[in-house]
Amino acid sequence: MTTFPLTDRDARPPRLARRASARRKALTRLRVAIRHSELDAALARGADPRGRAELALRAVQLERMRHRRVLARTLRRVVAEAHAAPSVGRPQPIALQRAAVRADAADLLALAERLAFPQPPASVAGVAIAQRLVTDGLTSPLYAACEPHTLRRLTRHALSEIGPID
Repeated sequence: MTTFPLTDRDARPPRLARRASARRKALTRLRVAIRHSELDAALARGADPRGRAELALRAVQLERMRHRRVLARTLRRVVAEAHAAPSVGRPQPIALQRAAVRADAADLLALAERLAFPQPPASVAGVAIAQRLVTDGLTSPLYAACEPHTLRRLTRHALSEIGPID
């Protein structure tokens, strides 16, 4: 008895199906690499990572322990830099909002501690918020002048999204 394929995909030999799958995965990784800032913003706003392959992959990247440790280390460096005396002879690569960072240092350090903790975050949104705080040089309250307490509000929102340490 001869069986006929139900769809064109069923008609593909397994080798071609594997190639097509690998090609789709490679294109998804490329789209994520190109549009990571946009994806981070969507995740920070609470987008469901299960909605699109790109969001799902970016969520996995953000939730990785290694990535969260890097974010935590960066937040600690920002706080240390804000408390250090500005050096006259060495130009600063970034312009920190030193007063805001010093005022909200405890919240930033609490966020860094939670990011570095091995327990997975309750929501990727909190990690995405932290990512945007560190990487968005144009609008992040770490680098750009904002309304008072914006940094504190965003940091605490990130902490609440990530969830407490159990």
